[in-house]
Amino acid sequence: MLHLNDNPRMSEGGGNNASGEPEAPIWKVLVFDAFCRDVVSTVLRVNDLRDNGVTMHMQLQAQRSPIPDVPAIYFVQSKRENIARMSEDIARDLYELYYINFASSLPRALLEEFAVQTTASGKSHQIVQVYDQYLNFLCPEENMFSLHLPSTFEAIHNPSMADSAMNSLIDNIVTALFSVLLTLKTIPSICAPRGNAAEMVATRLDAKLREHILGSRHNLFTEDADDILSQSRRPVLILLDRDFDLGSMFMHSWTYQALIHDIYDIRLNQITIEHTDDSGRKSKKSYDLNVNDAFWARNADQPFPEVAVSIDDASTAFKREADEITRMGGVSSLDEMGNIDVGASTKQLQRAITTLPEMTARKASIDMHMNIATSMLDSIKDRQLDDLFQIEEQLTRQSKTSILEAINDPEKKNPQDKLRLFILYFLANEGMRQADIDECEAALAAAGCDLTPLQYLHKLKRVNKMNTSVASPGIGPTHAVAGGGGGGGAMGSSDLLGKFSSISSRFAGFTEGSSLGTIFSNVRNLLPTRKQLPITRVVESVMAGRSSGGGGLGIGGIRAGIGSATGAGSGGGGGSGNAVSRMLDTFVYFDPKQARRGNLAGSNANVPHHAGPHAAANGDGAAQEAIVFVIGGGNYVEYQNLMEFSRQSSPRKHIVYGSTSIINADGFLGELSRLNAS
Repeated sequence: MLHLNDNPRMSEGGGNNASGEPEAPIWKVLVFDAFCRDVVSTVLRVNDLRDNGVTMHMQLQAQRSPIPDVPAIYFVQSKRENIARMSEDIARDLYELYYINFASSLPRALLEEFAVQTTASGKSHQIVQVYDQYLNFLCPEENMFSLHLPSTFEAIHNPSMADSAMNSLIDNIVTALFSVLLTLKTIPSICAPRGNAAEMVATRLDAKLREHILGSRHNLFTEDADDILSQSRRPVLILLDRDFDLGSMFMHSWTYQALIHDIYDIRLNQITIEHTDDSGRKSKKSYDLNVNDAFWARNADQPFPEVAVSIDDASTAFKREADEITRMGGVSSLDEMGNIDVGASTKQLQRAITTLPEMTARKASIDMHMNIATSMLDSIKDRQLDDLFQIEEQLTRQSKTSILEAINDPEKKNPQDKLRLFILYFLANEGMRQADIDECEAALAAAGCDLTPLQYLHKLKRVNKMNTSVASPGIGPTHAVAGGGGGGGAMGSSDLLGKFSSISSRFAGFTEGSSLGTIFSNVRNLLPTRKQLPITRVVESVMAGRSSGGGGLGIGGIRAGIGSATGAGSGGGGGSGNAVSRMLDTFVYFDPKQARRGNLAGSNANVPHHAGPHAAANGDGAAQEAIVFVIGGGNYVEYQNLMEFSRQSSPRKHIVYGSTSIINADGFLGELSRLNAS
């Protein structure tokens, strides 16, 4: 798109002219609406845009001055107000040429409206291209996507939401998922639990894919499909409602990326940290968590103590290399290397100078992660996040007394953390006595907690008789997903906890000159293993071909079924497997490539019971690729758990994780609070 929908290797400076010299790039401006701005900013930064010939980027609705003799790329949503604004820009002759790109498919009615408006201005000849890009989703990680639809859980569960609004939301989800599949160039088999929004999405997505395959003159899924996911085995798309496992949204994590999201709320791959200088003045600084950052790519899913040691090791290695380079150059710092006469230098020094850009980038990355880790240490100390993580690791072995001790602990200074801990305990203990609940809630109120999210969970459980339970990560199936480093997997969780002393007391002596590696050196290999989360157990079972099917659903079914999904995990190891099995028995499944038979909503009416949703697609009961999508919000805890399962599988499975939005625990608690008020 940024190369005017041409092959970048053959244009924009990527190709050569007749004399063999590199072609000059075509400089242009980029105009986008707020949604498409977020799509771009998640994967590209200003310097990336400049490398692709974009000199300026501006908001569609902002006041813009004419820039003659310059082409403009428009990247906007398919909305009537965007059509009107672009037509106004063309009539005002703001730019020389117009390359129009819509994030999703532009309806025929809007296309005709656009044509009428531009023709009336007499400027339609300046429109060079009109493209449907199918990019109405965010991609924060290589195997992760978000539809950027905030508060979806709140919207679906809001009793005052009109059926028309519900239909519109479901259609938006289906349209965005269609774009994701088209980007992957794959048509998967589809499965979803019966009775909630996931089934409605599955039904409509199946119909949309079927309509495109059978009714379109050009099948977009078969165009340029050589370098996409292997077509020999189609993936299975697993659609899940957030209700099936609420507990994972409240868990405290101990991995670097998930911990950053919990503390700072990653938005568009960027975080903002407030710093306080020696004089007490506060300032905010933003950091980009770039997937091209080698340190971030290696350590995002690692336990925080391991990351702290890695930062220290990287800093030490960098200083050693920098000292060697500056010694050869006879200067005191890398900043002075640019003043050296390269022509008069030795070959060894010239080679050192050529590494200067890479060394500068490494230094910026190390400094950034050092600043983030230092700030995180303060939050861990204030909130006692290490202690909360340990408690949740053995949640089903905790007593009411231990939970009350944590709630009443003045050293744990964040009330939201205490509320999250109790919610997890409450969800993991179905038979908890009302007197015990009242006692804990009184302690939470005394600790300054806002109890409205908990009140909504009570309502949800009473009205819908919802069996919401949470799997304790430390107990369950024998398939361990390693969340700790080193030899943690070789020991039982109970043994580890006996040796894993709280690190909070170590932070008191931390100073700016201290080594992060020294602080964590004694605990780096003593982190408990993490077990499979409910979503990972469901995915494993579905990919192994253990589920059943049938059925269909309408809006009324969603209303009746909200919150009725059985929790996929439970406090005990044996019960969790049974809960997953019961949930899988409710699955409906679809194959958009298979001819529809009968009047069933599912496309595969003749697939044998328990054959699995992908059996008809792949000819057997196993899948090696899966796209997992949660309606109502997802997080980095689930994403990392699925990625670890993928890496440990043999043969290795390929899994993509997505959700309507990526939200941290505080954001999800906010949705529950607003629902309680409604």
